Amino acid sequence: KAYKKILDLLSEKADILCIGPGMGISDDTERLLTELLKSLSKPTIIDADGINSITYPRMLRDCKAPIILTPHPGEMARLIQRSGIKIDVSDIEGDRIEKARSFAKETGAHLVLKGVPTITASPDGRALINPTGNPGMATAGSGDVLTGMIGALIGQGIKPFEAAASGVYIHGLSGDIAASIKGMHSLIATDIIESIPEAFKGLREGFRQ
Repeated sequence: KAYKKILDLLSEKADILCIGPGMGISDDTERLLTELLKSLSKPTIIDADGINSITYPRMLRDCKAPIILTPHPGEMARLIQRSGIKIDVSDIEGDRIEKARSFAKETGAHLVLKGVPTITASPDGRALINPTGNPGMATAGSGDVLTGMIGALIGQGIKPFEAAASGVYIHGLSGDIAASIKGMHSLIATDIIESIPEAFKGLREGFRQ
């Protein structure tokens, strides 16, 4: 029932779609995502349960709009397994760069493979290794913050690959600033959000992490 409302909203008001966080997994969410991927004309970020609702990776090739996926290694392994390939998290972690690059090439989607380090890969074969971030950011909601940050950058006219890589960098930088103030052990997602202004301020003034 949400399908037409989402397309109408994208057509009338929105520059980008972010889908997945808090969505849940069911037959209905899988059907919704499958139909949306056939119809989307605006850049789309798929995260969390959106990733888990992709029935097979090659369906991403049917999408005319730019797609960014932001899986952690467990979600990445489950997604690849849906193509009938036997793979587990250790396989992903053993060669993060090549797994990210090959997935992006095969599906035509930009990929943000979260973890240590986070890899941002493009369908044209480019891959960037992110230097920012810390273990305290492995907290509930941190990935949702990243999705929103990448979406905000695309909404300002930045191209998907550059927006993804920049969002990852600034997200990690915000987390590092938050950790320097509050420590890593008790870090929560709102701490990262509260540090975003200082991260942008530091970048404008020439700060480098």
